[in-house]
Amino acid sequence: MVEGFPRKGSALYNLQTADDAERGKTLKRWKKMNKYFVLPFYKIGVLPLFGFGKIFLILTTKGRISGKMRKTPIEYRKMDGVITIVSARGEESDWLKNLRANPDDARVRRGFHRFIPRLEFIDNFEEKERFIQYYIRNHGKAAKMLFGWNPKTDDLDTADFSALLNSITIICLYESK
Repeated sequence: MVEGFPRKGSALYNLQTADDAERGKTLKRWKKMNKYFVLPFYKIGVLPLFGFGKIFLILTTKGRISGKMRKTPIEYRKMDGVITIVSARGEESDWLKNLRANPDDARVRRGFHRFIPRLEFIDNFEEKERFIQYYIRNHGKAAKMLFGWNPKTDDLDTADFSALLNSITIICLYESK
């Protein structure tokens, strides 16, 4: 039997399928890192200077309940020239719920560049799979940490990504012209 993704011990496994205590612990750790490290150092321009703008962007959304502007650091990748982000928690992510509720209020800061995005939510299973395969080919170490990809034993042609693809939400961000 071929094991599916995300695999036990990976970040996505801990966020999606682990017990409540482990999920809470993982979320708390990520939120602390974002609140006390990523956001402040991105805001003062230090992280973009060290190249973090090539990996992380700051997505600003309007809170669906509070109406306050919320900033969230998110890993992004450019596939076919398009900025692509993934909600590892799928539709459970607060920033995604805010984005769906108030899409016209979204703002992006990538490095020192800011723009208002046009959003495209990718629902097509084949398109999601194409992105995951691109991600593995081009960012193998990150794929290992995020969902347990092992380049020594896993094969892109036979890997079962169905559970992973059903649990994540992928969004393309286009710069408005």
